[in-house]
Amino acid sequence: MLRPRKHLIPVLIILFWLVMMGILVYREAIVPRMYHGLASRRIDMPQSLSLGLYFSEDQQVGYINLHTAPEERAEEKGYVLSANGRVEFPLFGQETRLQLMGTAWMSAVSGLREFDFHLNAADHEMRIVGTVQEGMVDATLYTAGEKIPFKLPVGRELLLSGSLGLNAASMPRLLPGEVAFVDAFDPTTMSVGRAKIEALHYESLEVAGEPLETIVVATTISGITTRAWVSQEEEIIRAETPFGLIIKRVDPREAVGPLHPDNTADMVRRLAIKAAGPAPDPGADALRLHITGIGEALMPPQDTRQRRTGDAWLIVRQDPKDSTLSEPFSGSDMDLYLGSDMFIQTAHPRIQELAREIVGRAENPWGNAVRIHDWVYANIAKESVLSVPSALTVLEVRKGDCNEHAVLFTALARAAGIPTRIAIGLVWSPALASFGYHAWPEVYVGRWMAMDPTFGECTANPTHIKLFTGGIDQWPRLMAYIGAIRLEILEDRQPPV
Repeated sequence: MLRPRKHLIPVLIILFWLVMMGILVYREAIVPRMYHGLASRRIDMPQSLSLGLYFSEDQQVGYINLHTAPEERAEEKGYVLSANGRVEFPLFGQETRLQLMGTAWMSAVSGLREFDFHLNAADHEMRIVGTVQEGMVDATLYTAGEKIPFKLPVGRELLLSGSLGLNAASMPRLLPGEVAFVDAFDPTTMSVGRAKIEALHYESLEVAGEPLETIVVATTISGITTRAWVSQEEEIIRAETPFGLIIKRVDPREAVGPLHPDNTADMVRRLAIKAAGPAPDPGADALRLHITGIGEALMPPQDTRQRRTGDAWLIVRQDPKDSTLSEPFSGSDMDLYLGSDMFIQTAHPRIQELAREIVGRAENPWGNAVRIHDWVYANIAKESVLSVPSALTVLEVRKGDCNEHAVLFTALARAAGIPTRIAIGLVWSPALASFGYHAWPEVYVGRWMAMDPTFGECTANPTHIKLFTGGIDQWPRLMAYIGAIRLEILEDRQPPV
């Protein structure tokens, strides 16, 4: 029997970005002497830093240790960064652990030049190795026994960003009133974004009973701002995210010890959204609600399933037999929604072979989508895992949360010739009595139809509120909604008896 309380959360994406935003504010300068004339301690002497990751002041959920050592290559100054860390969350009583490690060489002139990162979460493993040369990231992703090469264009100076927490080694040194804008490469989502780094003012903190002068630094990525208090020795003393994660400098012995259950936090419940009004019924055929707390640019997209009338939203359960509704679909859409990427390996022989096995010779797109839905629902165990979901890895380990189900379904459906995309948004959890963040696929069969192979719903229930669509590189956009979006249920309509 399906237990939906375990399947609500793209935990890894949220967690990784919390860690990323927190640790990015650790202000090490890799673009120092030739970047706006700044200086860096990292290219002259080895340094070490141990950081504790907390929800509230004393609920430790992880740590990361960072070490740098000067290293010159081809007569160019720079340093090697090494990082290792662990994050643990009890998700509804199930221990969930992520371990990460990596190394990178940082040029004093142009930033990130080489990297080798490894993530391990239960049976999910991923390694990314690459170089940055002449405005291009050239790398290889290792997952499920496969090697997947990729390239990304980048700016001249590049920060190391992303969910590994390794962006800690990539910030230019600034004084109050100074601002820098730099490209940031996130190796876990294989994407490049723009980071705004602003030194705000001086502030004194009390550390071990003594006052310590710090500079308050604000770092903004994708509209989310984190603040850090940084000493004159370029070490973080404290950092705070808008989502309750606190980063604190700790004694190295505190950063390698075991994380005790009574000091961990249930992240899912902290991120759940309590809606005003009556509890919605997932079995209803429609749902009306108010969505507030976010700007117009963040409001959900409108389509034949969810639409806005005045200040209210109406979301309906779709009928696959209703042929009166249609949505346009262009040739460029076909290329996008039938294609492969580093995590949705549509063209891989194992994916292609399984898709043919599931659908046989049937040619009805909706019928084939249902067959793939049923296979994924029946064959992928419903377990909360911290992973960067790859279709090949999910196919190999046969377990996962909503992310894993959505990625594997999308790869199989595209391999069967069905245009498919991933919706990211919210869904009602009776167990939480709240809405939780969730991912599910949509297939194009004359119009976009929402399905949920995690819940076993061929037509997704109307409590699925789509916020946007996109691949893994788009999922961090959820950060703009966390702690801001507000829901009020107005009514739901029951299906006729």
